Amino acid sequence: MIDDMKCVYDEMLSDMIKPDIYTFNTMINAYCKLGNVIEAEFYLSKILQAGLNPDTHTFTSFVLGHCRRKDVDSAFKVFKEMPKKGCGRNVVSYNNLIHGLCERGRIDEAMELFLGIGDDGCCPNVRSYMILIDALCGLDRREEALCLFDEMKEKGCEPNVHTYTVLIDGLCKDFKLDEARGLLNVMLEKKLVPNVVTYNALIDGYCKQGLVDFALDVFDVMESNNCIPNVRTYNELISGFCTIKKVHKAMTLLDKMLERKMSPSDVTFNLLIHGQCKEGEIGSAFRLLKLMEENDLAPDEWTYCTLVDGLCKRGRVEEASTIFSSMKEKGIKVNVAMYTALIDGYCKAEKADVALTLFKKMIEEGCSPNACTYNVLIKGLCK
Repeated sequence: MIDDMKCVYDEMLSDMIKPDIYTFNTMINAYCKLGNVIEAEFYLSKILQAGLNPDTHTFTSFVLGHCRRKDVDSAFKVFKEMPKKGCGRNVVSYNNLIHGLCERGRIDEAMELFLGIGDDGCCPNVRSYMILIDALCGLDRREEALCLFDEMKEKGCEPNVHTYTVLIDGLCKDFKLDEARGLLNVMLEKKLVPNVVTYNALIDGYCKQGLVDFALDVFDVMESNNCIPNVRTYNELISGFCTIKKVHKAMTLLDKMLERKMSPSDVTFNLLIHGQCKEGEIGSAFRLLKLMEENDLAPDEWTYCTLVDGLCKRGRVEEASTIFSSMKEKGIKVNVAMYTALIDGYCKAEKADVALTLFKKMIEEGCSPNACTYNVLIKGLCK
């Protein structure tokens, strides 16, 4: 796209058409969106050569460009210079810099800048609030985010879908599920259309608390509003059912995914394999492993870790050891959880000598034991 734009600009020059400030600003903005300030400065020099004056749009683009390069200090410098050059700052100038500061974790400076937005005769818009609410929620400062949310409504600035989604997600992480559901209801009353991310945030919140029936209710609302669930939606519900030990219901969701021609992810299979192993259904776990491979998904260290642990808990330690040994051939890293599960398995099988050998091998291979590893080994050696 940028190359096409450059070609049009060159054709304009070859046709002896004189670029104006709008042309130059368009070029500058395009390059600044890519963080290519050097190229943008070339067109700034062209503005000056043409005897034109850079304006608010010109400098606002440079604020954006520096922020895209993660050089917020340079963006701040341009922002401060604007009034000295006779260019008023607008809400976009503020938003660009506030966003840049938030992305660099400088939220308090962003808040200070936001509070001074009226000094330039500007009013914050939905994006101004959205940037800060998003950043505050990301830093677990959700109470401050909610205060800004209330402020924007008081000032007649209507929150958009993204704003509601960020707050719903934040409330769910704070286990305030009733408040989160209340916000979803407000969205629907205001005829705002929640997207799949909105619904997923609430479904995940309920599932993490074991309230899968409430999550299913949200799922039904989602489908009734013609919002198509994605793989993540199903993964959250599967995780919820596995958490409350209803793996058979989690399996029906896998069937539904396949009926709808959806492609389950490695996360989908790992959740189900873990659920089956926790229920002691090792055969079902291995059938899922086969189905996973048939779907061209490669089992990872967590897949095998779950199977090793599940086999060891069922006293099938030699089978677990075979899987453990095959992992290196497959180029899969063996982790501390896997070593610990196998050491525990050998200890319970009264093969403490094998467990001790495995412990020494673990250290030799640079895998540091944790407290759990030491505990199972000490317990095994004390028998």
